[in-house]
Amino acid sequence: MANAMYIPRNPFYGGTMEYPTLRGRSNVNHLSPLTRQTLATDPAGTTKVTFDGVIAGSEIRVYDASLNELAGIESCAANQQLTWPVYASNSPNNNVEIKIYNTGYRLKKFPYTSKVGDQSIPVQMERDRWYNNP
Repeated sequence: MANAMYIPRNPFYGGTMEYPTLRGRSNVNHLSPLTRQTLATDPAGTTKVTFDGVIAGSEIRVYDASLNELAGIESCAANQQLTWPVYASNSPNNNVEIKIYNTGYRLKKFPYTSKVGDQSIPVQMERDRWYNNP
């Protein structure tokens, strides 16, 4: 923690306050003492993605670039929806990998760039011919 002093034109509004130093730079913001700028690792919002065409009972996992799981479900419903954080535009944290698996079907694995708001991804599940024809 660090201390900051703010002295406006009217000294009545002046004062000191503590603010965390692990955040972005701090700025004077009109009559507010300080505002903290966001870091590139701070979420800017969330995305809610609907997987159209996914077969009920499938497993869906969403991973970031470091292979940390952002969202996932072990047994989904048809047209499952998942929500995960989205970062500032052009952030590499928005590039995720989605994996969809269901017994008897081929593994679907594809990259996706997250955007704030509601999105829809069409999914075409393909039967695994080796699983179904022994």
